[in-house]
Amino acid sequence: MTAAEVTIDLLYFDGCPSYRQAWNDILDVLVEEKIDASVRLIAVEDMDRAQELRFAGSPTIKVNGQDLEGYQGDGVMACRVYVETNGRRYPSKSLLRREQIRSAM
Repeated sequence: MTAAEVTIDLLYFDGCPSYRQAWNDILDVLVEEKIDASVRLIAVEDMDRAQELRFAGSPTIKVNGQDLEGYQGDGVMACRVYVETNGRRYPSKSLLRREQIRSAM
């Protein structure tokens, strides 16, 4: 897969501000690792949309359609807590870097 085929979706809702930090971290990692990717910011406005997108809470980040932590459950309208960061409300740059690089290969 070429780097041009990497698509990153950041799903969020306005009631949870952590998506802003995740957005900045995604962009930082892309620049630091010199990865060319399509990055989309997707607002999830209601439960129907959350179900449709399998929204794991705000922010949810999917690289090439795959959730960073492998979430496959039903959609929820809540602020997300990331397991790998011991409950922080956005993923670490390390997790972002690992997933983005893996997808760019």
